[in-house]
Amino acid sequence: MESLERESNLENLSDASASQEEKLEEKEAEKIEEKKEEKSEFLPEAGLSQEEKSLPEEQISGEQPAEKEEAPLPEEESKQPEEAPVGERRWYVVQTLTGQEDKAKQAIELTIEDQGLQNRVFQVLVPTEETVEIKGGKRIEKIRKMFPGYVFLDMILDERTWFLIRQTPGVARFIGTKTQPTPVSDKEMHRVLKQLGKAERLEVTFEKGEGVRIISGPFRGYTGTVDEINAEKGKLKVLINIFGRDTPVEVNFEHAQKIV
Repeated sequence: MESLERESNLENLSDASASQEEKLEEKEAEKIEEKKEEKSEFLPEAGLSQEEKSLPEEQISGEQPAEKEEAPLPEEESKQPEEAPVGERRWYVVQTLTGQEDKAKQAIELTIEDQGLQNRVFQVLVPTEETVEIKGGKRIEKIRKMFPGYVFLDMILDERTWFLIRQTPGVARFIGTKTQPTPVSDKEMHRVLKQLGKAERLEVTFEKGEGVRIISGPFRGYTGTVDEINAEKGKLKVLINIFGRDTPVEVNFEHAQKIV
């Protein structure tokens, strides 16, 4: 009996182990099947022939390849012309400290460059002239300001140029009213520009009634008094004593010398 029981137990154990082996085999088969399915999801070309694998996806699926849109060529940037300045071009005058005209001129030119005012402010002018002074019978040439303390501007006046020029170091104010600068008349500006074209002028250092000595010309050595002064021509009318009488003679500035 005991041997029969042992045999039945052994059979039961062998059946149990066999069923377990079958279950393990089934699980292994399921795992293999799952892996195949996963590969088929990520590798759509699985199962295709070698020729099909080499074809583009669109041809395999039957879809026509989408035409590539050509990128539009960049349009050339159209350069917009600078806005034409509005207003009338006139000459204006700004006041500076006497002796600081050249520094103010340089500061204004720097403002024009920094603020891009080249199409609104065309010229900055400090009028000067060459003069000749006669001292001790010697000619002394020098350059002097025709309008000390002032700078001339050839410009188109608008709110921006008016503000920026006024804010420039060295500029005190525009000549004119509190609300509006006054332009220089064309006649007056023509006279100024005409004077700039002259070669040189003799500085008037003589006064009517003062004593002078003639140092050159046909009346050299005579002394007399100044009767008239013609600054434009650079000539003096001097009264000299000839034969006991005052006789007027005309001499150039450089031919006369003050009697000290």
